[in-house]
Order: sequence, then structure tokens, then C-alpha cells
Amino acid sequence: MNRLKILALIGLLVIVANACTDLAVTNLNDPDRQRAIQTPGDVESLISGSFNSFFWGYQGSYPVCPLGVAANSHASSWGNWGMKDSRWEPRIAFDNDPSYSYSGVAESPWGNNYSALAGARDGLAALAEGLTIDDGGTDVTQRAVFFGKFVQGLALANLARLYDQAFIIDENTDLANIELVPATQMFQAGMQKLDEAQQIAASNTFTVPDPWMGYGGAWDSSDLVNLVKAFKVRFTIQMPRNVADRGAVDWNWVLTTLSDGLTKEYVNYYDDINWGWHRAKQQCGGRQSGWVRIDMRTIGPSDVSGAWETWINQADPWDKEPFEIVTPDSRITEPYQPQTDGKYIEFLGTSPFPKSRGSWTWSHYIDNRFNVPTWVGTYPDFVDAEVDFIRAEAWYRLGQFDNVREVVNQYRANGDLPPFVTNQNPDTPDVCVPQNRDGTCGDLWEALKYEKRIENYHYGSASEFMDDRGWGDLESGTWLELPVPGEELLLLLMDIYSFGGNLGNAAPVSTQDYFTSFVSDFSPEALSFKRQALDARLKALNVRPDEVGPVR
Repeated sequence: MNRLKILALIGLLVIVANACTDLAVTNLNDPDRQRAIQTPGDVESLISGSFNSFFWGYQGSYPVCPLGVAANSHASSWGNWGMKDSRWEPRIAFDNDPSYSYSGVAESPWGNNYSALAGARDGLAALAEGLTIDDGGTDVTQRAVFFGKFVQGLALANLARLYDQAFIIDENTDLANIELVPATQMFQAGMQKLDEAQQIAASNTFTVPDPWMGYGGAWDSSDLVNLVKAFKVRFTIQMPRNVADRGAVDWNWVLTTLSDGLTKEYVNYYDDINWGWHRAKQQCGGRQSGWVRIDMRTIGPSDVSGAWETWINQADPWDKEPFEIVTPDSRITEPYQPQTDGKYIEFLGTSPFPKSRGSWTWSHYIDNRFNVPTWVGTYPDFVDAEVDFIRAEAWYRLGQFDNVREVVNQYRANGDLPPFVTNQNPDTPDVCVPQNRDGTCGDLWEALKYEKRIENYHYGSASEFMDDRGWGDLESGTWLELPVPGEELLLLLMDIYSFGGNLGNAAPVSTQDYFTSFVSDFSPEALSFKRQALDARLKALNVRPDEVGPVR
């Protein structure tokens, strides 16, 4: 039985082995854990480096690109990162077969987040044993403890918002007896860690160095308190899988937690050397014209010509052809002047995507805010505007509409749109923005969603997907969450399952005969094959999927 447990844990071993964790398996290829973390500098490096692993699983092309396409905020039909398969109409189930070309959709965020948790786990365990960290004569141990807890909270919460179930891993976990737990339990564990991190930052004075969080500047503990609060709120409203659960969020708690807002916006500086995952921002944010465009469902409601209603109401998606937007919203185009550039959006004309993959992904438009041709620059992740829209949603749900209108009107002014004076669209028919599918003017709620989609486009990590999931605006049949990666399930001796398409959210995929026979085969030949698979997996963890070129 113990041998079976060890074999069942092999997928997780792949991840935590990289952080030199003390598992019940001798790995001659990894350095000894005690030797690897025997100095304060080693421990601090282990903890600080864990954030980089988390962020690869948070902002990397996996999962940002396919989730953006699945949300119809980003438009692409290239195969890369699973984008093509995320945007079929009607939707198809997520392919959780380990042999799937883009299995990284599930595997990459899973592996990177667990790599982060493994690093934080070992670092915090060393500190718990009494090790202290000194920086120029100043004891900065609490800074390291804060950062380890911060990373743990972020990684656990990120896994919870993405997957239906996962493992809780921290310095107190007995790795010989871990079990998958539901996403809700993962989320609770993540929030507890963030609570602990917040308390440490509030009770101590320290500065987190610039490189630890992406070269966007150093962070002092007072600013970090508010950043932790903001992340707690972001993850809380992104957790719900449906309209009812989003509505059931404690919106009073949201407002209280965000009472101080962000005293410092969280941005990253990408230089293609230290933090090179900006490709998710460039390629999947829409700036690289050959990769992704902004979806017509995001900017189409700004059209007042009637073309939007015709397009969105086409019964057959193959009949959807791109159209030129006529709009008073100056962020999209110059007012009422198609084929011009707006403040945020650039008109490009032709689409680079093959018609054989569906013209519903075609768009003449691309977001121009991530225009950094040299691939070097500053990219936003958590900005004041997102806090504003979260507050606005809380006020709307609590019936405080005057506050909602203030926020909505503030951002409508960026597009030179008239303000709301009631909860109904104030526009005359020729400036009615946003428009509903039937051509009527959208109300305050629709305006709130429209403004957030325009102003916060591609900020955060797949925020559009998480919002649309909770608002009930995802395309019918879109998978609402990721399953445990098929490769992991294979090694855990569990049935492969998936979501989406005609499977619903939780229906299992039928287990194939070959799979059943494989996982139950413990012959020397089968074990040798599994050993080779593990070696390949270890090697693969050192390969960045974002470095792969386009697959046309």
C-alpha cells in the first residue's frame, strides 16, 4: 500500500522535488534539502524566488491566452496555448488527455503554482526551526515570513479559482498523506494564508526588494497591506462559478476591505531576461497583430449602426463576418468614423485567421495599450481602475446606485460618452452605448460591465473570464473550471475527467480501456515506462511554453 501511495504521489513529487522537499522517496538527481537551505541567504532566495513560479502560473500564456479567448474578450483561432479549441462554437469539452498538444492549459498553472508552494514550504519550514535572516545588521526574518505566506495565499487561491480540486501544500503538510480537496476548501486555505500575511505586514516595518515582485519597484509593508487586501477581494469575486454564487459574495466585506484602496498600483517591468513572460501581455493581449485581436463581443456593443445586433444574433456562428464599428465612443474609433484609431483601439482591417477555423473570431480591431515594440516595458496587473469597478459592483448589488453612476460616468468620460443620470441609458438612439443584443440601450448594470471590459482589458490574469463566469456571460457550453491535469490523474491512478461542451460542468469522461490497463499494470516494463514518463516530465518543467513559436 505504501508503494502504491508513493506511485500515486509521483505527479506531485515532480513538482515539489524541484524545491528539494523531504519526501519519502530518494531522488539522487536532486541536491540534499538540508544542504540546499543551510544558510539564511539560501532560504531567502528560495522564498523570494517562489513568487516568480507563482506568477508564471498566474500570468503566463498558459492559462491567460485560452481563458481570454474562452471569455470572448480576446479573439484568435491559432492553436497556440489551446486558443483554437477554447473558442469553437458550439463549445467543446476541454481535452484533458495527457497527449493533447496543449495539455499545458491545465498542466502549466498547476505545475508552476505547486513549484511556488514547494519553495515557500521549504523556506518557511527552515524559519520555523529557528533560522534568522540578517540584512546589513537588520533582522529581516519577518519580511521572509510575510513573503512566504503571501506566495502561499496567492498560489492556493489561484489554484482554487482555476481548478475544481487540488492539494493543499504548506510547511505543515504530511506529503505522505495528502488528498485532493474541493476548490472551496483550497480557497479557504489561501485566504487564511493571505490573512496571516496581512497581519505580519501590518505589525512590522520592512521593504520587499524590487526584483522579488517583478522589477516594478520596491514595496514597503504599509503598501503591501493594501495590496494583500486587494488580492483577497480579487480572488473572492473571481471564485464563483455562477451568477448565484457571485451575487452571494459578502459585498459589504468587499467595500470594507477595499476602504483604503491601492496605495500603490502593482505593475511589472518586463525585460525578456529576468521577467520575460510579457509575451502573455503582448501576444495574448492583442498588440501582436498576427496573434490576437480584441473580440467583437467586447467592443461590438459600442456600435450604433445596427451591425452589432445583426452580427450577435446570427444563429449560425459561421455566418458571423466582421463589421466596421460606427460609434461615438472615442476609445474605439474617432466618433462615428470607421477605419480610424481610437484612444485605446487600433483599426487594422483584415484578419490573419483562417476562415476554415470560423470567421466569428475575425475582428478589425486590436487593443493598442500594450504597444511596446521592443518587448521591454512596464505592464499593469492590479490598478486603481479595477478597484473602482469592484467597488461599483458592490454598490450596485447593495442598491447604492448614486455611487455606481459616479464610477461609471467617470470612465464613460474617457470615451466622451454622456453620463447616466438614472439607472437607464441616457443616450439618444444615435449615441446609445452600450447596446443590448436587441438594439435597445443597455442599463446601468450593462454599462458597468461594458466599462470594466474596456478600461480593464487584459489587466490581471484572465479577469475577463472570471468576471463573465460570475456574471453568467460566458458562451453556453464553456467549461467553467479546469480539471486536475490528466497527466496528474494518470499518475494518481484516477479516472481522467473533464468539463465543458456537452459534458456540463462535472460529468466524467469515460475511461478508456487502455488507460485502465495501463494504470493497473505494475510489471517491470510498465514501471520502466512510467519512470521514463517521470523523467520527461521533470525535463519539461524547465521548458517555458511561452518560448514556443507560432503553430499555424
